[in-house]
Amino acid sequence: MNKKKISIRLVFPIVMSASVAICIVSCMLLFSYYFSSYFQKDQIEKMGRQKNALAQSVEMEIEDMNTLINSIYYQDIKTYDMAGTSFEKQMQKRLEQEADVLYGVGVYDAAGKMMWRSKKMEQISAAKVKKADWFRKAQDNIETIHYGKKYLVDAKDAKYVYEISRYIEYVENGNMKAGVLCLYFYTDPVDVVLSHYENQKSAYCYLLDAGQNILYHLFEKEIVSGLYKEHTQQAALACNNYKINNANGKKNLIERQQIGYTGWNLVLVNSMSGSNIENQNLYYVAWIILLLVGVILIFLDILIFRNFTDPIYRLLRTMQEFGKGNYNAKAKEEGIGELKNLSAHFNIMADKLQEQMEEIRRNEREKQKMEKKLLQSQINPHFLYNTLDSIIWMIRSEEYEGAGEMVSLLAKFFRTSLSQGKDMIPLGKELEHATSYLAIQNIRFKDKFEFQVNADPKLLKYLCPKLSIQPLLENAIYHGMEGMYDDGEIEINIYEKDENIKIDVVDNGLGMTEEKIDYIMHNKVVSSKRGSGIGVRNVNERIQLIYGTEYGITIESELDEGTTATITIPKLEENDESE
Repeated sequence: MNKKKISIRLVFPIVMSASVAICIVSCMLLFSYYFSSYFQKDQIEKMGRQKNALAQSVEMEIEDMNTLINSIYYQDIKTYDMAGTSFEKQMQKRLEQEADVLYGVGVYDAAGKMMWRSKKMEQISAAKVKKADWFRKAQDNIETIHYGKKYLVDAKDAKYVYEISRYIEYVENGNMKAGVLCLYFYTDPVDVVLSHYENQKSAYCYLLDAGQNILYHLFEKEIVSGLYKEHTQQAALACNNYKINNANGKKNLIERQQIGYTGWNLVLVNSMSGSNIENQNLYYVAWIILLLVGVILIFLDILIFRNFTDPIYRLLRTMQEFGKGNYNAKAKEEGIGELKNLSAHFNIMADKLQEQMEEIRRNEREKQKMEKKLLQSQINPHFLYNTLDSIIWMIRSEEYEGAGEMVSLLAKFFRTSLSQGKDMIPLGKELEHATSYLAIQNIRFKDKFEFQVNADPKLLKYLCPKLSIQPLLENAIYHGMEGMYDDGEIEINIYEKDENIKIDVVDNGLGMTEEKIDYIMHNKVVSSKRGSGIGVRNVNERIQLIYGTEYGITIESELDEGTTATITIPKLEENDESE
């Protein structure tokens, strides 16, 4: 019961602290969302008021232009006959009165012929006038004043004008005729109105004509010189009222207002990140307060539960060290209640596990030693019986020289097999043993095959497992030479490759299928009554027990071509040998 109470006391405050932290984070997120929405809405409304004020001021300037256009039309052009001198005097007087706002005036007939122009106006051919946009639109919309493009008329003083035209009816020699009136107004009044906006990189405005050409821009000089490009233009024309646009990594609030029936569009651009938002200090203060509350709660949580959590983390680190193989790692027995008992029982478990693993390692070492000795002891007595039987047969046939040679070879064969009880012998001794075996079998089988040995003398000093080559020779004789008559060949090649020793046993026998090779390599195949009894698989297992799985025997064979069995072992000298 006490254990359960302690566990509940440990878990419950953590759950409560986590719940409080979640509530604080939720409040912070909701607060951020609410205030962000509020500030954004406030910025949109503030920018909308500025936009309406600017648009109203621009429309007033447009209205002044319209009033002047209509005044010139109705009071001057319709009143005076263009063929008389009075018209010329009246128009010059009008130009002098309106010189601050009006650059020039031109009157054209329906065919585009210039009927009258002010001094600053250039003489333009009728064909060129008829193609002009302002001329065609004025004729197409006789009730509307057409607002055209912006032109530079004085590069020295940087004076620009708006091209404005309308359909008119004028009197010439007493006859009423149709035509077009074209006036050029200075842009200064409109520029002054628009320059009253904030006009900085984070907040500016610009004016577009009906053809999306810039009539006013804070960075107009930079745009003309190619140093600046307005990226908000398309987004502005696509929005009905306002739009939040992300372009070139900047978040901007864009608002657009069409100026009357002129086709002009007033665009305001305000950086969302760089704008001066009201009540921003309140936003930061609230965030700081919530963060401080969160920090205090976290600090209290660490302070209160430190005595509970620290022992658990230390025990966990000890377990991780133990899991990585450091079996001497011991847990510090500290903490209260179950924590201390847990550390103590872990230490007891670790001690017992270490003892069991040491016992397993000892048993494994003994097992490997026994397996090596068992594999080496699997010499079939039938090989000795068959060899002695051949010696007896040769003596009875009075082949004393051959019988003596077989006895000598047999003695050398068993002397190498015993090798003073050593498991590892020099490669030269192993090669001598293999050669003795081949010579004995060659005498027994009446020179059924020939054999050849090619060995690198530098490699003969290195150690190899005893009785490694002979089973491969046995396999070559009893499986490869079967069905061969006097033309069998067996070759032993010893060479170095990739810092390892390679021992090839090659025969030109009938070859073997993949199934037979697999059977020989993965089954305890022995040569029954005919061979020594040490199978190829046994040799492979011995080599891998001694050196590792990257070494051993590989067999390659082709039917009617022959077989090559290769032993791969590392270069190991006698003073490097270890059990």
